[in-house]
Amino acid sequence: MTYEVIVEWFVLQVEVTHCENIPPCFNAWNSDWDFYGSRELEFKVLSGNTYDNDGVRMSVTSEELRVFAKQYAKQIETALWVEIDAQQRRSRWAA
Repeated sequence: MTYEVIVEWFVLQVEVTHCENIPPCFNAWNSDWDFYGSRELEFKVLSGNTYDNDGVRMSVTSEELRVFAKQYAKQIETALWVEIDAQQRRSRWAA
């Protein structure tokens, strides 16, 4: 699934290639993985835009995007989890 996230001064189109979101099961005592749950996320940054001081939109080159994605991987992952969690909350309310 593709998400649009904002990290620092970039607006990024990010494709989530793998998402594991297992909620905790507080009644499970056989493993701490079951008790605490687990969350894993793999993603690929597809494209990005930024804005200059005058508000003019500029596309990010593939080389800049690759460097930015590596440097800010943790922030991108956090922004993706915020979007994924919000989407799950919206789907629960819609049902």
